[in-house]
Amino acid sequence: MKAIVFDMDGILFDTERVGDQAWRQAAEEMQFADIEAAIEGCRGLNRADTCAFFESHFPNVDYLAFHQRNHEIMAELLADGMPVKPGAYALLDWLREQEWRVALATSTGRESTMHHLESAKMTDYFDQIITGEQVEHGKPDPEIYLKACQALEAAPEQTFAVEDSPNGIQSAAAANLRVIMVPDLIRPNLELRQKVITVQSSLLEVKTFLEKFA
Repeated sequence: MKAIVFDMDGILFDTERVGDQAWRQAAEEMQFADIEAAIEGCRGLNRADTCAFFESHFPNVDYLAFHQRNHEIMAELLADGMPVKPGAYALLDWLREQEWRVALATSTGRESTMHHLESAKMTDYFDQIITGEQVEHGKPDPEIYLKACQALEAAPEQTFAVEDSPNGIQSAAAANLRVIMVPDLIRPNLELRQKVITVQSSLLEVKTFLEKFA
């Protein structure tokens, strides 16, 4: 059986930049000065781990109020539709034709995840969808990728993962998946390259890479 697990933000959707914009706007409104450190520290974390990060690093910030305002701004910025990454549909169509088992493993909450997938008409491409609140420990912990493999009934060492962020790459690599990096906002350094089997510049290149395993 051929199996693959996708991250969502920064891989299927060009939402990392939109998310950063929403964080900066919410921070400006709430007069939160050190937002760049929070953006980088929380990239790829689920809501529970993000809340814990704020409690540890920014105890004077009302995270729940910040999260609510950020959510509102994101909805406004994405009102015209999801910005789908080039090659996403072509890759997902090919995986379906080749009868791969496909899962999503995202730190984003289920409500937002399903909204994004339904807006982009992508829901039916995935055999399993694992979201941030379904795990006790979010990325970089391997739990979400282990859960995705279990749901697919696939051995992790025979399963591919497609990721863009350090936390996601560490999570998939720790779960012993074969990690493909498609860089978004963060370029691959030596440490990240050592955790992945290949770096591809787009999802179309991922399709070409995977064809040898079909």
